[in-house]
Amino acid sequence: MRTWLLLGAALLFGGCSAYQAGGPKPAFRNLEIAPVRNSTSRTGTHAVLHAKLADAFAGEPRVRLGSGDAVLATEVTGYRRDGFTTKPGDAFAFSSFRVTFEVSATLTTQGGARTLFKDRVFRATATLQNAGDPVAEELSVAPTLFADIASQIRQAATTAW
Repeated sequence: MRTWLLLGAALLFGGCSAYQAGGPKPAFRNLEIAPVRNSTSRTGTHAVLHAKLADAFAGEPRVRLGSGDAVLATEVTGYRRDGFTTKPGDAFAFSSFRVTFEVSATLTTQGGARTLFKDRVFRATATLQNAGDPVAEELSVAPTLFADIASQIRQAATTAW
């Protein structure tokens, strides 16, 4: 009986010896995040997205931020604010809004010679209840949406190629 337990433990630990924290090795080790461009009418979004991208990749143990192997270029390409629920008694005043940001990203390695993805679109949407100041509410939800987009980009960039 004891022999079987030892054999089972050896097989279990032997099978786990190839495990690597964080998943398979990405196609690059160092990542440079290029300055974010913004082609929308929403000012200030580029700084928020850049900070969220840096946060997302800083938490990735298989990648170091800095110049080197790969370059991530991003652009905020879409912004929508759609009213979808009206206030009772007023068909022109919205009580709920759907806010969507869209970002296009390109990831290259080997000095631009190899493209891992090009102009890939990432988007995030949130619903806001109009509690009085829709502009302030919209500004407060933007960091959350950009954190979601940064997480999507990190996932796409670190997936095994």
